[in-house]
Amino acid sequence: MRILLSNDDGILAAGLAALHGAMCDLGETTVVAPSLPQSAVGHSITLRAPLVVHRVQVNDSAAPFWGNSVDGRPADCVRLAVRKLLAQWPDLVLCGINAGANVGVNVFYSGTVAAAAEAAMLGIPAVAFSAGYDRSPEEIDYARAAAVSRWVLDRLLAGGLRRGDLINVNMPSWRPGWPLGVRVVPQSTAELNDIYHQAVDGMGRDSYRLGDSYSFARRPENTDVACLADGYVAITPLHVDMTLYSRMNQLAQTDWPAPPATPG
Repeated sequence: MRILLSNDDGILAAGLAALHGAMCDLGETTVVAPSLPQSAVGHSITLRAPLVVHRVQVNDSAAPFWGNSVDGRPADCVRLAVRKLLAQWPDLVLCGINAGANVGVNVFYSGTVAAAAEAAMLGIPAVAFSAGYDRSPEEIDYARAAAVSRWVLDRLLAGGLRRGDLINVNMPSWRPGWPLGVRVVPQSTAELNDIYHQAVDGMGRDSYRLGDSYSFARRPENTDVACLADGYVAITPLHVDMTLYSRMNQLAQTDWPAPPATPG
């Protein structure tokens, strides 16, 4: 099996090294990741700058490896790897392990999920792994998160990953007895409670910086947000088709006469 690994925390991130160590025995494994952290860049891609690629040796792990560092976004890494860097398309793309959960509406901002989604758009099954924490990323036990990630992936593979599958896996913060188990649940759509800090710059202009902390305004039960907070590994299958079919069918019943004639 040919496996592509990527992330949004950068090629030197501890989570990526841990994921590589847990998955490299499954087959031919290639790492293509951003040169610098790219958290919350979503599914952006680079259009007007070259994507410079460097070969990087990562020794700070139990299983040292050579990887490809890309001066771009997470989605760039997967696109470039599939289109140019790999001799053959991968059979599977794995992304993470992200420092921080990617649940609820955060999946729209997540570079980790975006990298996996880029693979799914190409018809390649992909899994995104993220590990939550309570106060600081330093709390994350990446060795344990990697072991849980491999345990989850083994079961996904046994059940059969399909063409274009996009699976979002979130692990709870590490507390005694956690995780309590696994829940396969939908994504929460509850809005975020966050804050912008206002200041005045040296030229007298108002400036705003998004605060580091946030919360979810609601916690609907049996969703990824709720199950993760309760100590479960939350698994959510996503898809790249954002069409709201029920609304589309309603709009299709609307009377749509010919558009106005072009003036003049």
